[in-house]
Amino acid sequence: MSQPPSPSLPGREVHLDNLRVYLTILVIFHHAAVTYGAPGGWYYSEPLTGGLVAGIVLTLFVSTNQSFFMGLFFFLSAYFVLPALVRKGPLKFLADRLKRLGIPLIVYITVLSPAIIMVAVFGEGFLHNMLGGSDYFGYKLGGGLGSWMGVGVLWFTAALLLFSLIYVALYRAGVLKPIILVLPEDKYVLLLGLTMGLVSFLIRVVFPIGETLPYVGFQPAHFTQYIVLFTLGFVAYRNDWIEAISYERGHKWLQISAALVFLGMPCLYALKFFTHVETDAFLGGLTIQSFANAIWEQVLGVSMIMALLGLGKVWWPKQGSLLKRMSRSAYAVYIIHPLMLVTTSIVLTLFTLSSLVKFIVAGSVATVVSFVVAAVLVRLPGVRNVI
Repeated sequence: MSQPPSPSLPGREVHLDNLRVYLTILVIFHHAAVTYGAPGGWYYSEPLTGGLVAGIVLTLFVSTNQSFFMGLFFFLSAYFVLPALVRKGPLKFLADRLKRLGIPLIVYITVLSPAIIMVAVFGEGFLHNMLGGSDYFGYKLGGGLGSWMGVGVLWFTAALLLFSLIYVALYRAGVLKPIILVLPEDKYVLLLGLTMGLVSFLIRVVFPIGETLPYVGFQPAHFTQYIVLFTLGFVAYRNDWIEAISYERGHKWLQISAALVFLGMPCLYALKFFTHVETDAFLGGLTIQSFANAIWEQVLGVSMIMALLGLGKVWWPKQGSLLKRMSRSAYAVYIIHPLMLVTTSIVLTLFTLSSLVKFIVAGSVATVVSFVVAAVLVRLPGVRNVI
């Protein structure tokens, strides 16, 4: 049995701030990969070029990311919620959540989403007209501006707001009690991944990967992990789990992650080859392919999270001036990066490059531009108090 941690010391969790910066950059490159041929939906995309190798590299990249990065965002968000809730009190905490999560959500739906789609539509229209299509703009614009409004990437913000509201309600009702629990052994971490994989498989029978709930943009196929990790974030804070994950343990989980990526993914490809099924069989339904994919994904997810939390204390223990500014701007970057990435991708249509090269260039340029613009935004009066 361990005791609840004392209040965090200054600089104690710098590595977590750095981790959030790197995760934000990973989100940008993830969407860049989808832009240039990886599985998934995005505002603007191009056909894959570069053959089988490019397809495998981009698919492996986004599949690995999807297994852990948003779940880790939810875990870290919850980890910092409890001290803020205790410090501010429920009412002030909720007011702050509504401001920091609700206002960006509204701005994204009403301003950024139409702007992003406008850039994508006119970019695609430019190419289409060059090839002789004359009615492209009329077709795309026919749905009206209202059809372009959506939560986009801020489904995460909407989910975080919902989770926070539920947590505060349970907190005020006295339902939640502090759980004193030592960091689970590796076999229980593995069991957690297997259990989440099984539950995800069952949910995907009804809601396959890619199917979203209207208006909020939630994909139920992935929400098992998000709910579990958000909940564990509170337990981790109460019991100082992150400090308890040693570098050696993180390194062991990194080795497990590497095996799952470089051996597990080829096994999934082999399963597709020998069973002669379409990719949809891996996305959901009562299929062995969906079961194997769900188990692989969730076990890889907990492995990557354990690895990053354990290694991060040694890899990213300090924060220079650049990383400090990037950390301050990371939330703003998450909000605005779709516009920057889509704009960059449209500009790159002027160049004949392979998908892998465009992926690297677009991801890099969009990352730099997003952080530069975000650094300006977080200095503006009014804006800086929200993001």
